[in-house]
Amino acid sequence: MVERASTTEQVVTELRDAIVDGRIPQGEQLREVRLARELGTGRSAVREAIRQLVQEGLVEHEPHRGALVRVVSLADYPDVYGAREVIEAGAARRLLERDEPIDTAPLREALDQLRKELPADGHLTDDAIAADVRFHQALVRLCDSPRLTRAHDTLAAETRLLLRHHPIYPATDYVSDHERLLDALERRDPGTPELFAQHLRLSADLIGDELARETAASEERPVA
Repeated sequence: MVERASTTEQVVTELRDAIVDGRIPQGEQLREVRLARELGTGRSAVREAIRQLVQEGLVEHEPHRGALVRVVSLADYPDVYGAREVIEAGAARRLLERDEPIDTAPLREALDQLRKELPADGHLTDDAIAADVRFHQALVRLCDSPRLTRAHDTLAAETRLLLRHHPIYPATDYVSDHERLLDALERRDPGTPELFAQHLRLSADLIGDELARETAASEERPVA
């Protein structure tokens, strides 16, 4: 039983990374037989993995078509970022209410990685996106709450998809936005929860504007 669970989790990780990285494109059908062959595992593990990815919001079922990689739309970003705001602002608040020192080393490590991976032109690479998401995951993990972590990890996977639609943003500003959050947390600034909320609202607005632009452009494109 443990071996099967471990296999399923490995398949989940493989498929999740492939979807987020774009190796399995949005809208593509996930065929159990082909995936089992490519991953060298059984169909049952693939089926269970797909079921979990449906719960995470990365895959959806359509009648007569089966499991498809979810296509990011204008309807997605407000809910994803709104839910993240509740969790991350709440996590920051809980950390500030504790008496013990806040171990910000994981956030600082993710921030250092973000500085390294973010090109000067502000174009978000997959590695920069991963570092950005890890920074926010590290915040939530400091609360030592398995339930908060599970809920946030689901949103993190969707966030990585959405960040692929983030417009070009000056690298210095992108990094300094995160430096400001880390500095406030380390100083135990009472306004830290609101800073995280404002940070997420800005990202949501930028992504929403870009998705709207992309949607309008695709609708104007003539059909061949």
